[in-house]
Amino acid sequence: MSRLRKLTTIVLLGLLAACSGGEDNSEPPALLTTIEDSLPLDKNWVVDIRASSSRAAYRLRPLIIGDRAYTIDTGGLMRAVNLSNGRFLWRHKTGLEPITGAGGNQQLLIATSRNGDVIAYRELEGGLEILWRARFDSEIRATPVVDGEQVFVRTVDGRLRSLSVEDGSQQWLVSRRVPALSLTGNSTPLVAGQLVISGFDDGKLIAYDRSNGKTRWETTISLPSGRTEIERLVDLDGRFVIRDGVIYVVSFQGHLAAVQAVSGDLLWSRKFSSYQAIAIDNSAIYLSAEDSDLWSIDRRTGSAFWKQDVLHARKITAPSIIGDNLVVADYEGFQHWFAKADGKLLGRVRTTHSRNFVQPLVWGEAVVTLDKFGFLASVSIR
Repeated sequence: MSRLRKLTTIVLLGLLAACSGGEDNSEPPALLTTIEDSLPLDKNWVVDIRASSSRAAYRLRPLIIGDRAYTIDTGGLMRAVNLSNGRFLWRHKTGLEPITGAGGNQQLLIATSRNGDVIAYRELEGGLEILWRARFDSEIRATPVVDGEQVFVRTVDGRLRSLSVEDGSQQWLVSRRVPALSLTGNSTPLVAGQLVISGFDDGKLIAYDRSNGKTRWETTISLPSGRTEIERLVDLDGRFVIRDGVIYVVSFQGHLAAVQAVSGDLLWSRKFSSYQAIAIDNSAIYLSAEDSDLWSIDRRTGSAFWKQDVLHARKITAPSIIGDNLVVADYEGFQHWFAKADGKLLGRVRTTHSRNFVQPLVWGEAVVTLDKFGFLASVSIR
């Protein structure tokens, strides 16, 4: 069955160019328009971390802790980058074949691999020291989450594990059936107090008690529909967000929904399709739709504040919030800035010449982006 799933995933990658960056027969991307009184944006620096042009590299999201970005490429080389000037602080060969970025906090860094490896490191002056190792029987496509004394690891076979921060020993394991066909990613677990929440490929959002893995609630975000396996895809693959006790989650070919974290009650739901991360502030959630239109949605009701289609079909990343602005990057290496209030396009700068998959990262007054060839770039307002 694992070989069958790998085969069907490869077929799906060829059909869903939005996830693969390959050639497709979809509508042509919108042309870039002239921006009057453009926001003055400067490239601070650009460095090559050689993430790889492989399709597997599209989830190699850098990890920002303090004034450093930790990156890992598909060859397993981890680097620490000074975010002030883009200089490398150290390099470390992990020996892994990762398909997702590193996780961790100030105490430890976690690297994973397509072979199910999990390695915890302590950062030393000029490099890393291994603390412990674990290995599972399935690919790891979701960034591991470190919270308190636990590490939460999601594997592609539908399993979620809690590991001990101290030695990597398994504390509990839960499992869900995986459909025969699914998108290539998995959602990153979300920790909310005593709960750890995970989205699955069957459109379910499930909350587990973080102490023992027992199910606290289960909510259906989207139900599969359609005659073909592709039409029935409803994967919950993005990064969910939580604010004021409410979880906001979106599915591919399904729904955008608000869920009460304590009970799992559905507060509102609307038709939407996205596999991207969600950005949030006090009044709205912001997200990129499957067709690369940018949306602002009322957190309370699910109604739209505005929709911006100036980048339609340009394969944009998920948005990030910086001050009063939103930032996305596209398939040609352009970074675009919008006003949160009304979606007006404010400015544009080209950081590289290839596609950005990773949601822009915000560090202070700068925005950091990563393209598919591994060019890490920092931009800020002049």
